[in-house]
Amino acid sequence: MRIITMSAAGLLLSGSLALAGGFELQALDTSAMYENGGFASFSTAKLSSNLNGVGADKVKVKTLKDQNWNNFALKFPVGNLDLGISKYRSGAIQMSGGNNPAGSSAPKADIELDTLAFLAKYNLDQNWSVMGGVTQTSLGTGNITTLKGSYDVKSQLQNNYAFGAAYSKPEIALRVEVLYQPGMKMKANGTYTASAAMAAAPINVPAGSIRDLNVTLKTPETVTLNFQTGIAKDTLLTASIHRAKWGSAQILAEVDNIPLNAANVSSAFTDTTKYSIGIGRKFSDVLSGSVSYSQEDGSGSRSESLFSMSNGSKAISAGIKYSLDNIDIALGVSHTMFGDLKVKDPALPELTYSNNSATTMGIKISTRF
Repeated sequence: MRIITMSAAGLLLSGSLALAGGFELQALDTSAMYENGGFASFSTAKLSSNLNGVGADKVKVKTLKDQNWNNFALKFPVGNLDLGISKYRSGAIQMSGGNNPAGSSAPKADIELDTLAFLAKYNLDQNWSVMGGVTQTSLGTGNITTLKGSYDVKSQLQNNYAFGAAYSKPEIALRVEVLYQPGMKMKANGTYTASAAMAAAPINVPAGSIRDLNVTLKTPETVTLNFQTGIAKDTLLTASIHRAKWGSAQILAEVDNIPLNAANVSSAFTDTTKYSIGIGRKFSDVLSGSVSYSQEDGSGSRSESLFSMSNGSKAISAGIKYSLDNIDIALGVSHTMFGDLKVKDPALPELTYSNNSATTMGIKISTRF
């Protein structure tokens, strides 16, 4: 049985948001490493947000920004070894809050993390394989602005690693893969500019004054289980479980020489687990499609973290793929519905997120050589 690749739905599944637990945007996708021969792909996706926060003035503020990202993957065999490189948008904090104590107190933020993964897969025999490699995550220059002031963050690079193992049975399109990535700590510098609110007693820091900024950003330890199997002629079942230990992976921005640490900003993420299941169907030699459902648990209906915008999420994705010779073109769409959340910083009015959603659309072009 020929394996039906889930490239259309997989494009969106790997790009779905994990806003409940942290700032993860996409998880490491290793599917290219299991393609036969040489393989290359490029994909682009656009997220259109309908995620709004309602503050004390009862006015909706679009808090999650619209955003775009591009991915690529390249894989080629060398004897019994497969070598690959891929690039993906691993994390983002893209917020356009009101920063208004009488309305939406959500921050404004423009933070992005891109990851390069260098992987090697060794085929032990026809069924078993092991994989490992190095990842390099780039934190781009960005800014976070809250009622306390403006935090300008400088770019930084940090290396990490990943490893896993898989069992495959190609005749029935069966593959079970376990992938592990340890947590990572990244330190970056920057500058803080005080807001007018910081001039009040007992802080007494003049508005516009500048201080040194030290940022510690941690990514979570993750374990991912990917599964697929043929269940009928030209029909494929897929599933995955993605566990992320966000409770020990937080963001902390510390400002020098501010009384009572009043300008420090931190996150309050909690551990999350995301479940996905999908069906792929080959309709003809050139056309196939897929549908999938995913769900991520939340951390509760209330939070004190201004970086939190939802209490978990549910998503429905659909895709279609057209194959011509050695080229595949896949189109996909994913609609994510976010759980309701009330955010109450001890010093600020309550901020409410309810009935929110986002839609991601993407295209992926791949070729074999």
